[in-house]
Amino acid sequence: MANTFDLSDFSEDELTALINEATRLRQTRRSSRDRELSSAADGSKGQDVRDPNHGAITAATPREVKEEGPAHGMSEKPQGTAG
Repeated sequence: MANTFDLSDFSEDELTALINEATRLRQTRRSSRDRELSSAADGSKGQDVRDPNHGAITAATPREVKEEGPAHGMSEKPQGTAG
């Protein structure tokens, strides 16, 4: 989707100033994005959670707790459960 702007009334200096400002804003956005998505010391990449290496720590599922819990000192039956 292309935007059309009427710049016909702009002077040469105004056009130059507009282009310079747009270029500066684009560079600011790019550097901000690059900072956010750059790899950290632990290998994580900013806040892009779609990246498989983003570094989020996931919570264990109930099945994982049930299966792996006894190996880590949890009782076979969690407290507060019937049966």
